[in-house]
Amino acid sequence: MRLLFVHAHPAPDSFTAACRDTAIAAARAAGHDTKLIDLYAEAFDPTLTADEWLSYPDPDAIDETLTPHIEALHWAEGLIFTHPTWWSGPPAILKGWLDRILRPGVAFHIHGKTLRPGLANIRVLGVITSLGATRLQYNLLLGAPGRRQFLRGLRVCLHPGCKTLWLPHYAIDASTEAARARHLAKIAARIAQIAV
Repeated sequence: MRLLFVHAHPAPDSFTAACRDTAIAAARAAGHDTKLIDLYAEAFDPTLTADEWLSYPDPDAIDETLTPHIEALHWAEGLIFTHPTWWSGPPAILKGWLDRILRPGVAFHIHGKTLRPGLANIRVLGVITSLGATRLQYNLLLGAPGRRQFLRGLRVCLHPGCKTLWLPHYAIDASTEAARARHLAKIAARIAQIAV
């Protein structure tokens, strides 16, 4: 399977980067082809400008700097995000990527009142993230906003039978080295289960 990883963390030596590296290594070991978009490393501009917003419905008006990202999405059969959860959601650079890349004509098509998936080639959607909140706080108190944004909101743009995976490391600030090692092992095992 062709897996596209979209990574968003400003520190190259972060635990999030270790999660990304573990996932990519496990994917390659399982026989998957991989590509990586590292948003901070490429200094991706997350700002959706007024001109870009006004041209949003026109697929011929897409900024050419976004072409490699769109081509990578069309190449992919699986899409996996690696990012920390800040203020209940992804970092601003990743939210800006969603705003600018997942536009009409790319992620979805609107026909009257009907929305059709634009990325039906993607059959696996995953999120690998860390959170300051505990599982209970995130799911019950906050209502799991980041999980819903990706695994519900984005999923409607993908293959109707798209499978999802959610690999969170809760309470990251209180996490021990042993807990982090267990989480990396869990990531490797779960990625290895993705069918080629």
